[in-house]
Amino acid sequence: MSDVYFSVCIPCYEMSGKGHKYLEHNLNQLVNQDFKNFEVIISDQSVNNKIKLLCEKYKKKLDLKYFLNDNGKKQASANTNFAMKKASGQVIKIIFQDDYLYTNKALSNLYNVFSRTNISWCVCASEHSYDGVTVFRSFYPNYNDNIQLGNNTISSPSVIAVRRENYIPFDEKLIYLMDVDLYKRYFDRDGMPFILNDILVVNRLHDKQVSQLVTKSLIRSELYYIKRKFKNQMNIKSLFIYLKRILKSYF
Repeated sequence: MSDVYFSVCIPCYEMSGKGHKYLEHNLNQLVNQDFKNFEVIISDQSVNNKIKLLCEKYKKKLDLKYFLNDNGKKQASANTNFAMKKASGQVIKIIFQDDYLYTNKALSNLYNVFSRTNISWCVCASEHSYDGVTVFRSFYPNYNDNIQLGNNTISSPSVIAVRRENYIPFDEKLIYLMDVDLYKRYFDRDGMPFILNDILVVNRLHDKQVSQLVTKSLIRSELYYIKRKFKNQMNIKSLFIYLKRILKSYF
């Protein structure tokens, strides 16, 4: 068993010039954690070296491992999978570069859950922020039976933590629905997540988020892919939700 408890996996890219600034805030929150037994895995798909140079500055403050990921698909699913493959900790904590941990006890709270239970996956509550300072709209997760169709009642991948020994990779055919597809597959294999209603993560909102940039045609193609992928689990309610979301994508 690994001596490292958490592998904090952060997929990165330049994010229209703001990626390294968001990552710096993220790393500062990690430096301030009261639980210290963790490594930070950076998977970088940037076209410049700003994130690499930033990571060099933090190697004295964190057990940080930087990897340039210049092969494969240039998207979040593939980049996150690459980071998770490099992890050595007992538990993988995903956090996207523009999000960050809310309190300095976030990892302690997660440790208390994983060390005392045999859960496979955990989801926590979250806040939202535009500026990285002021937070609003607390979000408390729950699972719904048709989550794979885009009604995301859990939130972004930054709220999940999973045991590394049997983690499930993201489907690299998906961009917009990458998170809800993963939640569905975890549920099908392991059942309900452990829901931690402590606010541990802040999701940053900005105009360069993937959810703000995807096209309606991409949303439709991914919904069709999801429908085929889970066709044996589609019922009347599922079909109604699917058709409703398809129609919505045209307006």
